[in-house]
Amino acid sequence: MKIALCTPFKPLDNPSVSGDVTIAQDLSNTLTDLGHDVVELPFFPAKKIYEKPSRWLGAVGAINRMTDAARGADCWLTFGSYYKVPDVFGPTASRRLQIPYFIIQASYAENRGKKLATWPGYVLNKRAMLRADHIFCNRRNDVRGCSKLLPKTAYSPVEPGIPTGLLERDTAAGAALRATWNTGTSVVIVTAAMMRPGVKEQGLRWLFDSCAELVAEGQDITLVVAGDGPCRTDLETLAHTRLGERVRFLGMIERRSLGPIFSAGNLFAFPGLKESLGMVYLEAQMCGLPVVATDDEGAPMVVAHNRTGLITHATQDDFTAGIRQLVTHPDLRTDLSAQCFNYVQNEHCTHINYQKIVRIMEDIVRNGVTQ
Repeated sequence: MKIALCTPFKPLDNPSVSGDVTIAQDLSNTLTDLGHDVVELPFFPAKKIYEKPSRWLGAVGAINRMTDAARGADCWLTFGSYYKVPDVFGPTASRRLQIPYFIIQASYAENRGKKLATWPGYVLNKRAMLRADHIFCNRRNDVRGCSKLLPKTAYSPVEPGIPTGLLERDTAAGAALRATWNTGTSVVIVTAAMMRPGVKEQGLRWLFDSCAELVAEGQDITLVVAGDGPCRTDLETLAHTRLGERVRFLGMIERRSLGPIFSAGNLFAFPGLKESLGMVYLEAQMCGLPVVATDDEGAPMVVAHNRTGLITHATQDDFTAGIRQLVTHPDLRTDLSAQCFNYVQNEHCTHINYQKIVRIMEDIVRNGVTQ
């Protein structure tokens, strides 16, 4: 198929680190690997466009440009639509082109239609979801939202995933890093997160507090932190105050370079507060790292509790207890680690899971537009 791919939230080549951009890039690359021609459409920012009349004329022009770029495509696929960033392009352009219109990762929240400030975005997003020929849900909350708006035949759950061969465990490289870091026999806890205000910063503060509590108990641990962002200076100061020399900050690490970092660790820990998915959990498990995360939102979708990691309740004490359990039970770490790679490869591989998306789209393309 020739697939016109639209990303209303950010362009696929956006330089900032973002889970949504990463998932969209993986989607485009996987569809290409599966033999399809993906046309990346011109980008126009749709975030809160309903609040910005000065951009409405530009949006009309963007629809025209996208329509021209999508000519000859078999279908239109939009990645991401919700009240803040509604897909205002796909419904109109796909109708002009008379091709099926699909969305992956569409979020419907009825409460957004009850507030004046969010009502316009709610209406625009609802319009897109009702217009779609099929919606693919890679998050459990999205499945629940679709069930309130659409018949069961109009949407399908799809397990999130990462591409085959993205990362692999490199024991030698991991050992070399441990020697460089002079960790000795410490249990190395690895984490990776953007250091920006909000739940990411809060999650790192939780992790620092948990590790400090374990150190106070006499546990021999070293925390390794990958990532960067506007809160880094404050977070580094806090971490060194709480953990002294038992914490090391690596800065931003390119995604495909995380393998040796993960391979140097004994476990991966990050609470994942309000985390919609948490692709980094899959990346860590791909390198054999058992995970400790909370059940606050997305982590249970990508971490198998008591199989590849521990999912705790979303409290500081429970999260600390989960880390403590893996720090003090090396046999458990080994058992969980042994299952991590196969879990990701068999249950969270985009090259397997996204074939479901392709089959449904191909069937609708063959049979014509249904909405």
